Amino acid sequence: MVPLDEETTVAELELLGIRYLSRQTQERAASVRPPDALIADLVRQPSARVRGALIALLLAHPRYALAMPDALARLSAAERWDLQVLYTAAMLLQQEHTEALRSHLTTAWLWLPDLFSKEIGVSLEGTPQQRLVTLGERHRNHTRKVVNWVGTFEKVVEQFLRSRKLEMTWSR
Repeated sequence: MVPLDEETTVAELELLGIRYLSRQTQERAASVRPPDALIADLVRQPSARVRGALIALLLAHPRYALAMPDALARLSAAERWDLQVLYTAAMLLQQEHTEALRSHLTTAWLWLPDLFSKEIGVSLEGTPQQRLVTLGERHRNHTRKVVNWVGTFEKVVEQFLRSRKLEMTWSR
């Protein structure tokens, strides 16, 4: 299945409060697709920066965790792995950055449940940071891409929190 255009997806994310991604057009979204469709399309995006926004989406809207089974059903095996990794990164980053996230979120706080750690080989033991390092290693081994995955995951939460902080400053 071909994902919706990146500009459309980013415009929908803006409606959900994920505003740190730059765009090439002034396209505006009137509404947002159902969570499972949006999640699946995020995972399919060719751009890593947009795929990574799934982490921010889950941090901003933890209720989207309920859509994981339906989102997984829309994806190929390789895409399902990516979704499981990004979801697990969001869950661990939520644990690691709880205080900052709670102070910058406008939605009700919910913990993201651990849905995939066991399946992707991330121990349930250790700190969120230690588990994030293991996740990054598992993902690097799986993709065979020498990427600093932990840094990539952390960058998303930093951009998201910086954006939220600026929005709160502007709205005062």
